[in-house]
Amino acid sequence: MLVELVNQLCVLWVAAVTAVSIFIILLIYEETCFMETTSAVPSNALRVDTHLAKFSQAGTVLLSALAFLLNQPVIVAITAIILLLAAVVPPVSPFRLLYRYIVLPLHLLRPRIVEDDPAPHRFAQGVGAAFLIASSLVLFLTSATAVGWALDLIVFVLAGINLTVGFCTGCFVYYHLGRMGVLPRVRYEGGFHWRGV
Repeated sequence: MLVELVNQLCVLWVAAVTAVSIFIILLIYEETCFMETTSAVPSNALRVDTHLAKFSQAGTVLLSALAFLLNQPVIVAITAIILLLAAVVPPVSPFRLLYRYIVLPLHLLRPRIVEDDPAPHRFAQGVGAAFLIASSLVLFLTSATAVGWALDLIVFVLAGINLTVGFCTGCFVYYHLGRMGVLPRVRYEGGFHWRGV
């Protein structure tokens, strides 16, 4: 009884966060897409906010763990959608919107902008989304729940490694695929860098 109530509350919380994110997207889509920068870094320099990346990784770890612990495939599907948006349309990513309009104004974190190529990070989010989409399909459409939860836990572990140790496996794969000519080469001068925490 209590476990069911907690499950339902968690699903409602995730649905509410998603609904609020969609509402914010509708309100500020034009502003986020056409916003001008006031940074001292030249506009042609590639930049990444490492605190936004950590916030996104923490959200991914939290949602994928909740999905597994509460046995809620719907949370896996929601996380897959969030990561897919982050990879394909970064300005409207729910993690970015929460970070920009809630975390930053409350001064919970400050931006930490570094010169880096965002393409490997988007690639990593896309790979995470692909794993979670596959996990959702397996969990919803088949009885092979062990395979579905294994795919979810792979995303959990890799996002956790990136969050705690600072090693982005997707970025590493992107760099090596770029060296082999399969993907565009990393546009950052130094190539792949493991920044640590």
